[in-house]
Amino acid sequence: MNQELIDQIRKIVERVLEEGASTDSQAADEKQLLAIFGATRLELDEPIQQLRTCMQDGWKITIIFSDLATKVLNLESIYAAFGEENVLQENSLTDIPAFVDTYQHIVLPVFSHPMAAKLALGAVDTPSTYLVYEALLRGKTVIAVSDALKQDNASQHINAIKVEYVNVLSELGVQLIPMIQIAESVNKKTSDSSASLDRPLISASTISNLDANVRELVYAKQTIITPLAREHAKKRGIKLIPKR
Repeated sequence: MNQELIDQIRKIVERVLEEGASTDSQAADEKQLLAIFGATRLELDEPIQQLRTCMQDGWKITIIFSDLATKVLNLESIYAAFGEENVLQENSLTDIPAFVDTYQHIVLPVFSHPMAAKLALGAVDTPSTYLVYEALLRGKTVIAVSDALKQDNASQHINAIKVEYVNVLSELGVQLIPMIQIAESVNKKTSDSSASLDRPLISASTISNLDANVRELVYAKQTIITPLAREHAKKRGIKLIPKR
């Protein structure tokens, strides 16, 4: 075996090892979860337990409190469960785009009426609402607990508005779930899956709107894939496969 062939084999092995390390790093990054607590009258025992279950499943969790939440919630129970070093207040955030880049998965354990209304209307006037709205625009996974939205005995008119908000939020990509399903929904979203599209064009927005757990996208042979879509797919680790 000549030296040139040996060098070629060495380069191939090194590239395979680098790609494997990159994949492991990406998998580790996916296990980062951001939980944003707004103000609520609901008890926090269940959402804390659900998030602790996520931690036991290997998730690294960062908590953010809205400004109003710091005034009405029992912060000590959150600190005790997750550690003060992992808990932030929204007014201390200085680089929101970095948070959006870092976390593929965001959970709103106590999704309140004010936050639901602001997101549905695009009135993102606080760091927390801006962060969530920006994440939705980038196609990130946002899971919101719906228990608080069902509590109030409001008038028929108000209930109709709430239904409209929920419909808008669903279109934006918010997944509304009951509180007892937080851990189940978080883990379900990270199970690798395959998606299939039968359309003439796949754009960058098509890739952005795929679920965060999609790792393979099967497309029709005649489909046109834009260069930016291919770049987005590569960044997200999505393999593009033509349909046989």
